[in-house]
Amino acid sequence: MTETVWMVGDTDEERRRWQPVLPPGVGWLGPDQIERASGAALVLEVSLGPLGPKRDRLLSLRDVGVSRIVSAATTATIAAQRQWLGDTVPMTGCDPLLMLAGGRVQTVSAGDHEALALLDRIWPEWEFTSVADSIGMVFSREILPIINEAVAFFEHGVSTEDINQGTKLGLNYPRGPLEWAEMFGWSSVYWGLRALEDMYGPRFRPHPWIRRKVGSSLLEREAL
Repeated sequence: MTETVWMVGDTDEERRRWQPVLPPGVGWLGPDQIERASGAALVLEVSLGPLGPKRDRLLSLRDVGVSRIVSAATTATIAAQRQWLGDTVPMTGCDPLLMLAGGRVQTVSAGDHEALALLDRIWPEWEFTSVADSIGMVFSREILPIINEAVAFFEHGVSTEDINQGTKLGLNYPRGPLEWAEMFGWSSVYWGLRALEDMYGPRFRPHPWIRRKVGSSLLEREAL
């Protein structure tokens, strides 16, 4: 692979979570290292969180001359993200939770042929398929409500082990919902549910236990 490709995230903890699926030749950049992406063929912006910082990161990537962006579409559609950038950089949506889960088939939205060709070269073991441009895409809309319900059982005294084992046996999932949440990070679960609630209604509202788990310092950053 000769093209310069970077992945951009928020924290060292995010970098640790992504390390198992980060291919050779793809570097990781924190939010204060955006200038290193200057002229890159492709940048993957994978953080889930408040939309204000996400918009700022994307604008910074545009300003340093990135050729293409593949951006997490769990909390904002690609149509909305293109409006932020003035439609100046070709953009494709991805579901970062599905990528972290390592699913054989990965979903993308609003992609162009060049972006898909680059993704195929970066992750040749994955198949990329196009879906509609929507909040949460497919996997996140399925797994996040299951995690939310699992938290309700947990708070009522059902053990973590029983919740995870019951879901794996009942749905034939490779991991239980609380195992998924630990893999994704609880802040990602929270922000994904918040976006789904905004789009689809109160049935996606994050359980109060999740709000307490992520902490008030995070919730204070919600203003867009």
